[in-house]
Amino acid sequence: MRALRSWGWVVVGLVAVALALAAAHGLGLRWDPFNLQERRLAAARSRAERAEADAHARRAERDGDLIVSREVAAARDTEIEVGRATAAAIQQAREADDAAIPLAPDRVRRLHDHDRELCRHAPATCAGASPVEPAD
Repeated sequence: MRALRSWGWVVVGLVAVALALAAAHGLGLRWDPFNLQERRLAAARSRAERAEADAHARRAERDGDLIVSREVAAARDTEIEVGRATAAAIQQAREADDAAIPLAPDRVRRLHDHDRELCRHAPATCAGASPVEPAD
């Protein structure tokens, strides 16, 4: 009987310790002997930093796509304008009174004006070109 009573006191003591720990935890006392809370916090910060870096990369990718699409649209517009200017010059050359006469001064002027128009729309194509002299 005496053994049961001593075990009873042990059980009562363990229950009392458990209740005291629960009450202390409820009051804000934290005991973390393995520093688990700090590890969880470090892991959460690491995940947040990776998410932020990923979001930054996505924004940069979106901005890059936007810049490329604008440049492609500008190049396409330039191509269309050059095509229009060339078509107009071809039509004028075919309909001109001097179409059969080799490089009359007016024809040279029209060709030169057309070249300037092309260079205005696509300056990279004219960057190293030397000026064209009329043929004899």
